Formats: sequence, C-alpha cells, structure tokens
Amino acid sequence: MADDKKKTFSADDLKAVLRQQERERLKMELQNLEIQEKKRPVKIRRLYWIGGLSAAAAIALLLIYIGLLPRFAPSPGDLFAQYFEPMPNIMAPIERSQETTPTDSSAQGTDIPFGKSAPNDSDNPEQALIADFYEANELLDMDQADAAIPLLTPLAGQESDFGQAASWYLALAYLKTLDLDKARELFREMANDKMHPYQKESKAILEVLVGG
Repeated sequence: MADDKKKTFSADDLKAVLRQQERERLKMELQNLEIQEKKRPVKIRRLYWIGGLSAAAAIALLLIYIGLLPRFAPSPGDLFAQYFEPMPNIMAPIERSQETTPTDSSAQGTDIPFGKSAPNDSDNPEQALIADFYEANELLDMDQADAAIPLLTPLAGQESDFGQAASWYLALAYLKTLDLDKARELFREMANDKMHPYQKESKAILEVLVGG
C-alpha cells in the first residue's frame, strides 16, 4: 500500500514538473519572439540610416569629382562668335555713279560723308581706310576673316576711334583664322590700355587664350 502511494505521488509529481517545464519553455519562446519583434524595427532603421549615409557620401563624391573636372575653354571660333558684332555703318555711302566736280561739296571745303569706296578715294586716304574698315566688317560677318585682315591692318593702332575699333576687329579676325599669336598680341595691347573701348572684352578673351 505504501508502495502504491509512492508510485502515485511520483507520477503526479513528474507530471507537474513536466507541465512546469512546458510553461517555462513556452514563456521563453514568447519572450524570444517579443525580443525579435522589438529588434526588427531597429535593424530596419539602421539599414535606412546606413543607406542614406551611403547615398549622401556618393553625392558628395560626385560633386567633388565634378568640381575637379577640367574646365574646357571655348574654342577660338566660339570666342569669335561670342564677341563679334558688326560695327553699324553710320556714314552715308557715296555711289560710284556720282561724279565729283569742282562745284560739289568737296570743292567747297565741306566734309564728305564716309562710306564705301568712291572714285576719289585715292585723294582722301583716310576716307579710303574707313571705307575698308566697313568692308572688313561685312567680310567678317560673312565668315571671310582672311579677306578682312589686309583691310583692317593699315588702320589698326591709329590714334582714332576707327583705329581702336580696327585693332579690335583685326584681333577677332586673327582669332577666327587661328593666328593666335597675333591675336594675343593685339588683345594684350588693348587689355593694357585703360582708355581703350575694348579693354574689358580684350581682358576676358586674353584670359581664355592664355589660360588655354
């Protein structure tokens, strides 16, 4: 009888122990699940943070790379197109069909309007040069810089408004024809002349040519 009670007690006790162990196991599993659920958002946020940091670093490196890229200077042709603007012809042209006589304005000592070549250009060298100046402007506008150079050369450098303008257009003509040594020389002279009307433009072009 005592043995039966002992066996019965032992079986119940064993069941109780097993139930307790099962409850503890379930509890631990639930706790592990809760811990995993709590950790999961942290991992996701960490991934987002790392991803955002990487993207920002990539953008910064890209900006630095772009900033270090060499600046490609405009070509001489680009500079010519940027700065060339024909000089408006403010002088009234003289038609070749008009004959000059002792009774016209030249005989009376009045000024003859400047313009394109007239029959008496040889008698007025300055007028001939100015006529060549406007013709050179038209040639430059028609992309014929080679033909404009000999027309501008005699007038360039003279102490006059037309002489200063001729120096500018002659430099542009050399730029167009890729005679960069002569172009630099003229642009440098104008850039160093504080009174020259094209000093600012000459400095800007010279910086590109010298820097290039």
